[in-house]
Amino acid sequence: MKKINIYIIILMLPLLIASSSLQEQEVIRLVDQAVQLFKSEGTDALKKIGDPSGSYYIQSKLLYVFVYDKNCVIKAHPFKPSLVGRSYLGKPDVRGKKFRDDIVNQAIENGSGWTEYSYQKPGVAGIFKKKVFGKRVTVGSDVFIVCCGMYID
Repeated sequence: MKKINIYIIILMLPLLIASSSLQEQEVIRLVDQAVQLFKSEGTDALKKIGDPSGSYYIQSKLLYVFVYDKNCVIKAHPFKPSLVGRSYLGKPDVRGKKFRDDIVNQAIENGSGWTEYSYQKPGVAGIFKKKVFGKRVTVGSDVFIVCCGMYID
């Protein structure tokens, strides 16, 4: 029985990796679309990105775009609009990682990148691994970090 389980896992591994890769591509696509919105509409993009019924929140896949400024203040968040205006500078996840600082710093320094951390999954008890792709966009003198994340377990 143990050999059969190992065999099934080996057979399923490429599918799991492909699925994760497709979701990563979707996360990057959503971020890139939001960056283009900033480039075409300026700061008016914040309202569209933060709209809970808009195209930057895909509830069925637990995917949504959110935006920080360079000081880790949330500027748009369609899943939890009540977070807008709050600073998360220096605030860690449940395991002590200051992931928001990492997201913002990585985007400012490198233009974009992935950050992993631990977080709650909506509607499910427990803490799960999550990763976020963040990308810097400049609008006039304002710097924004456009983000989207995915659960990886």
